[in-house]
Amino acid sequence: MTKCRNLDPANSAPPHCVYFSVVWYSEQRICYCSFYRFHQRYIVVHSGIRQDMKQRTFFDLSASTDVIVLTAHQLKRLKQIVWICLTAVICGVLPSGPKSSAILLATAVGLVCILILLYRAKVRFATDALLWLLTLMICSLISINLGIFDLMLLGYPLVLAYAAMYSGKRFYWLLFGFILLFCSALALATLYGWIEFRQPLPTVNSFVTLNILLIVSGLSMRLIARDTKDALLQLKRENERVVSSQLEIQRLAQHDPLTGLVNRAQCELAFQRAVAVKPEAEVALLFIDLDNFKPINDALGHQAGDEVLKQLAVNLQRALSEQDLLSRFGGDEFVVLLTQWQQRQELELLVQNLLQHCQQEVLVQQHKVQLSASVGVALSPQDGTDFQLLCKKADTAMYQAKKMGRNRFCWYQSEMEQQQLEKFNLMMRLRLAVKQQLFSVLYQPVYDIKTNTVFGAEALLRWTDSELGVIAPDVFIPLAEEIGLIQELGLFVLQQACGQAVAWQNSGYALRIAVNISVMQCKQGDLPALIRQVLQETGLAAHALELELTESVLIDDTALVKQQIQQLSALGVHFAIDDFGTGYSNLGYLSQFQLSSLKIDRSFVSRISHDDKDLALVKGIIQLASSLGLHTVAEGVEDQQSLELLQQAGCHYAQGYLWSKAVSPKEFESLLTQ
Repeated sequence: MTKCRNLDPANSAPPHCVYFSVVWYSEQRICYCSFYRFHQRYIVVHSGIRQDMKQRTFFDLSASTDVIVLTAHQLKRLKQIVWICLTAVICGVLPSGPKSSAILLATAVGLVCILILLYRAKVRFATDALLWLLTLMICSLISINLGIFDLMLLGYPLVLAYAAMYSGKRFYWLLFGFILLFCSALALATLYGWIEFRQPLPTVNSFVTLNILLIVSGLSMRLIARDTKDALLQLKRENERVVSSQLEIQRLAQHDPLTGLVNRAQCELAFQRAVAVKPEAEVALLFIDLDNFKPINDALGHQAGDEVLKQLAVNLQRALSEQDLLSRFGGDEFVVLLTQWQQRQELELLVQNLLQHCQQEVLVQQHKVQLSASVGVALSPQDGTDFQLLCKKADTAMYQAKKMGRNRFCWYQSEMEQQQLEKFNLMMRLRLAVKQQLFSVLYQPVYDIKTNTVFGAEALLRWTDSELGVIAPDVFIPLAEEIGLIQELGLFVLQQACGQAVAWQNSGYALRIAVNISVMQCKQGDLPALIRQVLQETGLAAHALELELTESVLIDDTALVKQQIQQLSALGVHFAIDDFGTGYSNLGYLSQFQLSSLKIDRSFVSRISHDDKDLALVKGIIQLASSLGLHTVAEGVEDQQSLELLQQAGCHYAQGYLWSKAVSPKEFESLLTQ
């Protein structure tokens, strides 16, 4: 490692920070890592290099690979020690002899140079120089005075203490070995008479030397001890912070950070403990999900939603005993473990109590929020002893509660899981069928009941699966809307129907083709562009296409639907209301939208021959349509009597099994030739 000032690519370190670079030498690779720290400065004091790298510092004899980094406080303390040594050396000059004074003066000059180096941030060089200077000074004074009997020998431990504090390990042992070798050589020389030293006598010089050494040692040790105490205190505080952080991490790992409730992992452990303690005892697992929680987030923001969840957690906790457990699974889902119950009626009362606590009014951002929840209940060991499986079953029961109207609870039953599996399997088969276009389009003729001729055809989508058989449209169409496949299905039907209409036109049959449009297709907002594309690709005239909409489409997002109908009507496309009379009772949309006909639902038409009320309803619809300038089409005509009643009521068109069911294009052509 080596000190460096100019390795920063930007070379923009501020003047009040010390910049340095750490260099690792390993297997001929040199990696630079630059550091600088404001105010709390880090400075490289001692380092080493590989043998094949040339070191330019004369005093770095350690070849150490140790890294000693000082903070600004430690650097300040080092400067104070140098000042103490300088003061002691100057004081020692006065009572000393000529030779000792010369050595001490030379040492004082060296200490001044070291101070200059320290203030110029040459810390590594200065530290090495300080330790060697003090060592050589002591060796020189001992050699010219009393040898192994000289009081200056007491200075060696002090130098070694400095070396231990401010140098690397190898440098320390090198210095220690040098001192030990020097003292041993001096002792042997004295023992064998190679060098003679006079016997020490108490003098003023020895008194001064002793006191200077004691003062320097005492002050230095005091500074070092104070730093050590501060370091230990700081270490203790840091250890306390680490312990506190570990406890907080452990708490966060076991609890939900928002509500403070135990998380899923801890809930599972609690369930396993409850089952292990009393294997024969029943444990109820409740899966709670808030009803319509998303509108709260959309209207008031996610912060308000979080506050609602926190208050709900508090309300639910109040309804539970200390032996029961409440856990947040995520989002607006909670799981409750109930163990303190004996009879099913007692458990039902506990669940009802939880539902009531969910219904408590919550005040958030000066808004009163009324909540409700749906709860699914699964029991152990009756419904299983595996926690994950039991959660899945309780979740299934919860969704069944939502289907039943929300704000209620539902017990898990095995039939629910079978329904979920069947739905999942159907979903997978539907995705495959859409991808491979395994559908067919059949056509049911629409007759002009006055002339009994084919006026048009309604395109109806059919699906026959190789494994599941024939799937009814009222089963797979809602599922396609739910999983986002209705757009692809709708485009497929449009292309097939329009293409077939063009083929019939080329054969001399000018028929109007009717295609059902889903609510989701209208909500996309791109229906006009889609229709234009299909008409352009197939070559069908716009006036030959009729789009059938349900009443719910017209009620939902009126502005968007109205805009699209206007654009398509301008092209010449016709619009019909399908299953009229079974949707919303608001009839205002009949005057708002550009419609061409009403299709009377088969539930009314099929009973008009034997139910006067249904006949009256059908006549009312026909009169309403006639007054608005709309044609009427009766669906589900199956007998001649119903046809005659419709003719008498003034109905224009009809379709049903009286003429034909939905058939293939080839069979439809045979109907045209009849």
